[in-house]
Amino acid sequence: MPRPNLKTWLSLAISLACLAYVLREMDFGRLWEMLRQVNPLYVVGVNLLYALSLTIRTWRWQGLMRPVKSVGFAPLFSANLIGFMANNILPARVGEVVRGWTGARLAEVPVSSSLATIVVERLLDVPVLLGFLVVMLQFVDPGGRAEGIGVEYLHAAGWSLLTGYLIALAVMAAVLIWPRPMTGLLTRLAARFSPRLAERVQRLLGSFLRGLSTMGQGRALLNLLCLSVLVRLPILGMHYVFLPAVGLPQNLFVAAMAALGHGLALTIPAAPGYIGTYQLGVFWALLLAGAPREPALAYAVIFWAAQYFPLVLAGLVETYRHGLALSSLSRQGQELAGSEPQA
Repeated sequence: MPRPNLKTWLSLAISLACLAYVLREMDFGRLWEMLRQVNPLYVVGVNLLYALSLTIRTWRWQGLMRPVKSVGFAPLFSANLIGFMANNILPARVGEVVRGWTGARLAEVPVSSSLATIVVERLLDVPVLLGFLVVMLQFVDPGGRAEGIGVEYLHAAGWSLLTGYLIALAVMAAVLIWPRPMTGLLTRLAARFSPRLAERVQRLLGSFLRGLSTMGQGRALLNLLCLSVLVRLPILGMHYVFLPAVGLPQNLFVAAMAALGHGLALTIPAAPGYIGTYQLGVFWALLLAGAPREPALAYAVIFWAAQYFPLVLAGLVETYRHGLALSSLSRQGQELAGSEPQA
């Protein structure tokens, strides 16, 4: 297995810094007391809603796979569970690559085509998150602050996401409109770094075109965007349901802010499970929504655990049910992320 690279160490450092900040004044005795008082039905409700979100994700993935092959629901649902589990326990965020590889294996499609659909998923998710951010900014108190962090930071996060998204979208659109010239240009640029990277880029772009072709189908694209919005609704519901578990009011605005912090935290490089960044993002979002510090901090920690451990358990069950092993998932993820793709 390859040694940890700079990105892995940077992600770990970010997570540790965020976690240290969150826990610097944590009353662990009080946190343990609040954890013991959580009604298990809240945890059940959160995970039922998360299962609904995964179901909608799977329907969307089926639509993305359709230009390549008509794929059943069960293989892709299993691949989602395995991929998100891998994101929670394996380094370098290889979970997305693992999800693509597992989906290809279970659905019997080329790995590179499956990975292309993951790219399209991200292109669909970002505008939905940006739209959610824009809507929430209309309701947040402009003078609100979360331990020195003001609403202007949400504006900065939005502009950063928008800039990155537009660059990625422009590249993908250019590849779709001018496939041969753009493939040649990107391959030559990659060759400046190494012939192996150039070969990898050429092969990936060729396969990505099939997955990205979905973006050019108007009606299909509209359906996929609608599913991308629907994916977020159960996540909003998860937060709405769980707020009373730590004594916070069951308020739609507060839940929406927690969901926004949840979504933005997942865009930041982090250690497995988004530990540290997730807690800080949700904590700050709740403070900006006017939540008291102690229950907001407890919520950020306990909610993370309430959906983290069941997801990992379900993913492990699916991994072994399909005859896979964590070592093979890690190896495939590292290889596909850092070397030539396998067809």
